[in-house]
Amino acid sequence: MRRFVALAALAVALVCALVPSVSFTEDRDTVQLAKVIYALARDESYATKLAIGTVVMNRVESDWFDDTLGEVLDEQQQFPAGSRYDGESLSAAHDVLSGARTLDAGALYYQALDASQPWGEEGRVATVGGYAFYSTDGNL
Repeated sequence: MRRFVALAALAVALVCALVPSVSFTEDRDTVQLAKVIYALARDESYATKLAIGTVVMNRVESDWFDDTLGEVLDEQQQFPAGSRYDGESLSAAHDVLSGARTLDAGALYYQALDASQPWGEEGRVATVGGYAFYSTDGNL
């Protein structure tokens, strides 16, 4: 019986170490934002993760987009609906939801620098990591 309890405790500890923890502050919106950040910037710097999160929150706060985080993230073909996240993406989501912003409020769009049809310089407000951030949609 002691071996079973010890093995069960070891298994629980291993799962806790490998899976990002979920606490009372990690509500659905926080986790959903962390998944988007991870899907777009998993191999990027923390600054890039914050910039992606800033674009999302700029849209939430803009009169031109939906009013809630869930609605902005669920908008078709705007942000990937990731299924995973890590601790750094979760931390970036917490920071952004707590008010941290790394880009101007006008930064509402993003594009990977290696995109097959780059938007160019018009409306570009910043370049962070592998992304360019824009105040206007380069597809318009």
